[in-house]
Amino acid sequence: MRKKLEGNGLWESNRMMLPEHKDRINIINRHNDKMKKPELTEKEQQELYGRLRASMSNVIQTRIKLFRENGNLEIAGIVTSIDPRYQLIKVEQGPSWEVFQFADVLQVDLDATGY
Repeated sequence: MRKKLEGNGLWESNRMMLPEHKDRINIINRHNDKMKKPELTEKEQQELYGRLRASMSNVIQTRIKLFRENGNLEIAGIVTSIDPRYQLIKVEQGPSWEVFQFADVLQVDLDATGY
């Protein structure tokens, strides 16, 4: 029994794998790979902040793309508050709302017609 657990562990004793198992292992490995956040210039950050403020002051629907290590997240709604001290943005999405850090914002698209 001890020989089976040497080297590659349990994989060493099981040399034959089904294609479904390989596919699942590949999916798990892809999800474990962490993405790196792209660096935005100060000008790009100012443009994003301006669009967020425009959404809040003019009550405009907005699509916001947020950075997440396991894949980007896109939310839609109206910016209801911006906290400059803690760099927090609050977006109302109908009956619910979402709060996130300004540092996570990658893209802001305004839409005056709504969604």
